Amino acid sequence: MKIGIIGVGNIGSIIAEILLEKGHELFLVNRRIAKLKKFEGKVKIFSKIEEIPNVDVLFLCVKPQDAKSILTRIPESSEKRIFISTVTGLKISEIRYYLSDDIVRIMPNIPISIGKGVVGLSYSQDFNEIRITDVRDLLSPFGTLVEIEEKYFAAVTALSGSGPAFIFVIIEALVDAGMKLGLSYDTSMQLVIETVKGSAELLQKEGKHPGEFRHLVTSPGGTTIEGIYSLEQEGLRGILMKMIFDTYKRAVELQDDNHES
Repeated sequence: MKIGIIGVGNIGSIIAEILLEKGHELFLVNRRIAKLKKFEGKVKIFSKIEEIPNVDVLFLCVKPQDAKSILTRIPESSEKRIFISTVTGLKISEIRYYLSDDIVRIMPNIPISIGKGVVGLSYSQDFNEIRITDVRDLLSPFGTLVEIEEKYFAAVTALSGSGPAFIFVIIEALVDAGMKLGLSYDTSMQLVIETVKGSAELLQKEGKHPGEFRHLVTSPGGTTIEGIYSLEQEGLRGILMKMIFDTYKRAVELQDDNHES
């Protein structure tokens, strides 16, 4: 499949690496050609959007503030493409103003780099089942695909798009706590990562409410309830919920800014 990617920054670069590994023919567009050195000899590289040839699928992976000026310069294709946007806050209807392609809006997160990511996605109304199957097949190496109504995109951005950053901060704090108690960095990191991974896998496998498992390891007068009590005193639940809601509000603001520009 011929695939173009406009904007080869963090996410664009990860997407390019995944698709290249799967044997697709790639056409990369980036203002700074020097950033594409690792792809030299493996893909076709362009510095200007207007130079991109006809492709089956075209990804837009640029910053929100740059998206609309770039959309005006994307050449129409002789055949209807699948157009996939990773741009935060850019609605399908806004892309439709510039392009007649079948449009997919996606929100991937960083773990797609190891095939363990989560990708929220919405389709334009003109998509048929055959094309939807093509998109699913194309994106399946990224990880888990979650198809949603577009109105929930800001929520998905907050929860799973930004989620890995929040989880990394929490893991970092737990590792630091282990080091404060005298454990080495490596030992603390191993304990925390395996605990987080095992807990997530158990939750996924059993499909139970997290509270059920929490109660299983919380004995009356024991160590765990003491830690839980401390978390409740400090308002951890409220802090985490506010973190997600504040992130959501910012995603909505970016969406509104795009709409006004």
